[in-house]
Amino acid sequence: MQLLDLPAPEVIEVFDFETIKQRKLDLVTSILANKGIKYIPNESDDLMTMIEADAYEDMLLRTRINNAVKGGLLAFAKGADLDHLGASRYGVVRLEGSKPYASFTFNLSTVLPYDVNLPRGLHLTDGKGANAILLNDLSITSGNTTVSGVVELQEFVATSDIKTEIIVTPFPYVITAVQESPFNHGADAEDDERFRERIWKGRERKSTAGSLLTYEYYAFSADARITAVKIINDSAGVVKVYLLSVDGAADQIMINRVSNVLNAEERRPLTDTVEVYSGIIKDVRIEADIVLYDLTYEPEVRTLIEKRVAKNTLIFGKSLSLSKIYGLLESENVKDITLLAPTASIDIAANEVIRVSTDNLTLNFSEVQ
Repeated sequence: MQLLDLPAPEVIEVFDFETIKQRKLDLVTSILANKGIKYIPNESDDLMTMIEADAYEDMLLRTRINNAVKGGLLAFAKGADLDHLGASRYGVVRLEGSKPYASFTFNLSTVLPYDVNLPRGLHLTDGKGANAILLNDLSITSGNTTVSGVVELQEFVATSDIKTEIIVTPFPYVITAVQESPFNHGADAEDDERFRERIWKGRERKSTAGSLLTYEYYAFSADARITAVKIINDSAGVVKVYLLSVDGAADQIMINRVSNVLNAEERRPLTDTVEVYSGIIKDVRIEADIVLYDLTYEPEVRTLIEKRVAKNTLIFGKSLSLSKIYGLLESENVKDITLLAPTASIDIAANEVIRVSTDNLTLNFSEVQ
């Protein structure tokens, strides 16, 4: 059972202003009639104005009650309500984001007759409060003066132009750092929909049996950039985890983060060997000649098709048949479709996804003659 499969809760009231207004008008008319007063409603009279104002206040109150109820339901809660629900009821907190990283070159001031080791965790700063650390152990070998590595900014942000080229970690020799690119490939705080999905998967995170949802929960929790996770157990004791990111394929930093989280002893059953990979992306080109009843509908139809294609791609193991493509292109404003590409259905494996980029979606519109 998925959250989206749940029926609408009956506790949330469905109402509209006109219905509330009519109920109040009927009540007022009845009360006045019992007092021998015949009231003929008129939109411009003072009593009707008071009834409409009261109906509006009633509607605001009912809306507030509905929102209060939704704030306590996982499928509907948003913002701070979702934060409190996740933490207090499920023990899951919103991810702050992912830390971005950049390529650095480290330089010795002189050639040395021995190797110079730069340890993982080497501390750098911009001198203004921003901090960064080296992600991997490096070595400037004897006779050389440079080595390249990856440095992670210690802030949860998608990108940053900060330069952290001041080395704080002390060395007995002069080493300088040169930042080769801005900090990229991070992520801002987790949005409501991703957080909601992770809370739902987290129900089984304490399982010691290595359930699918357990692995998915911890994988999603390892890096806020992850958009999809596929777990495959096609051989005894081996669990293969495939990842997609906001950029498409998972990079090595993401793979390392997920691998470290999933291979922790308190999360992985001793009988499992966990292997983490990037999902395999299969780029597909869609081109079609589309005849419209009225060419003025082109922007609307194009937007509709782009949204449909986006919703039905980048999904692990979801193939794309020709009939499905025709369905994505069809709408009430379309008279005829000639599909130019692909010429055959696209089948993919469980660890693959189909991607149709903007450049690979060509829609040629014309008007019926």
